[in-house]
Amino acid sequence: MKLYEIPKEVFDDFSRKNEIRNFYQTSLYGRWMEKRGFNTIYLALMDEKNIIYGEALIIYKNIFGKYKYGYAPRGYIIDYYDEYIFNTFTTLLKDYLRKHDFAYLKIDPPIINKTRSKDGSVISYGKDSTKFIKKMESIGYKHCGFNTYFETLKPRWNAVIKLDKNEDDMYKSFKKDIRNKINNAKRKGVEVYKGNRDDIKRFYELIKKNYDRPIEYYYDYYDIFKKKDMLDIYMVKINTYKYLINSQSLYEKELEKNNKIVEDIWKGKNVNNKRLVNKKMESDKLLVVYKDDIKRATKLLEKYPNGFIIASSMVIKYNKQIQFLIDGIDDAYRSFNPNHLLKWEVIREYLNSNYYYVDLNGIVGNFKNKDNPYYGLNRFKQGFNSDIIEYIGEFDLPINYNIYKMISRSSTFKFKKH
Repeated sequence: MKLYEIPKEVFDDFSRKNEIRNFYQTSLYGRWMEKRGFNTIYLALMDEKNIIYGEALIIYKNIFGKYKYGYAPRGYIIDYYDEYIFNTFTTLLKDYLRKHDFAYLKIDPPIINKTRSKDGSVISYGKDSTKFIKKMESIGYKHCGFNTYFETLKPRWNAVIKLDKNEDDMYKSFKKDIRNKINNAKRKGVEVYKGNRDDIKRFYELIKKNYDRPIEYYYDYYDIFKKKDMLDIYMVKINTYKYLINSQSLYEKELEKNNKIVEDIWKGKNVNNKRLVNKKMESDKLLVVYKDDIKRATKLLEKYPNGFIIASSMVIKYNKQIQFLIDGIDDAYRSFNPNHLLKWEVIREYLNSNYYYVDLNGIVGNFKNKDNPYYGLNRFKQGFNSDIIEYIGEFDLPINYNIYKMISRSSTFKFKKH
């Protein structure tokens, strides 16, 4: 067997047929990374009959003189558990990288570290990557550890929803507070629709406070992946007219209910007056809420008669999976719960389809400590009855040990997430 540089079309053809394919290991992602200033190589392990047994997209940059840093995003497209194939690929890859002046290569394979329950606890009879890590280390890979937060280039922890239920059962599987917030969004006239390239400017305004990236970063995503129908952009707006109508209707219904409670109290139809008084107090609170909503909705309708955008998200579609990439919310309207409704509408759209999963993207591995700065993020994504996926983490494959050690000790050569 030998290692060959191959055309992008050949690479994509093999990748599409492999069980562990992912959109990071595609020529489209390679093209997008070239827009970020990286170079790309497409490599394949082939026999004398040109049968491919494994491949990798490697993105790279010069980082110290002639020496290069390489990264195979989400690992190789290969059977990691076929010892002969994996070892052969690694040996030939090291020879190739050495000849081309690489200091080291980073990979983060899509291998499960430990099987987790929905609350993040380890399932004792589940998967365990300990032996696999030792096998990788024995052939030259250096495991970078089990990070808890977002220290790695790609998230090590993900929240994933299986699309294995009908709409009613899926909705009921969500935690109560998630369902309440979805209903609250609908009550306030929040709507979700698919946007287009013209919406990227507003999308960018919503996310730029959290991500230090130029707007071209997102235009490139859209232009490259949309052509293959691998990307959608969702916009969330407040329909101000609907917000006002809903608020008025709810106020009128609650007022009628409130008056009936007062009538029952005075007539003494129910001896349990304490219960009725409590119901009256709860109804009074709702009337205040709905009245405030009417005031706010009236002002918003005057200012935005056609509604306005308050949230957005970019989504990748690949390998029977929907993956949320980036979300943005106008903090002034966070109480309208746009992200809750957005996630539900996307999940609902792909139920009973050819897609099997919705990946809500990164979470962190700290599940019980409420002081964790990402506790709310975890709670939100876990509220959709998601499964917790813990990947094995990053590995470095040192090629030139002296340069690698120098680079490892210096923050100057650390690469940004991409």
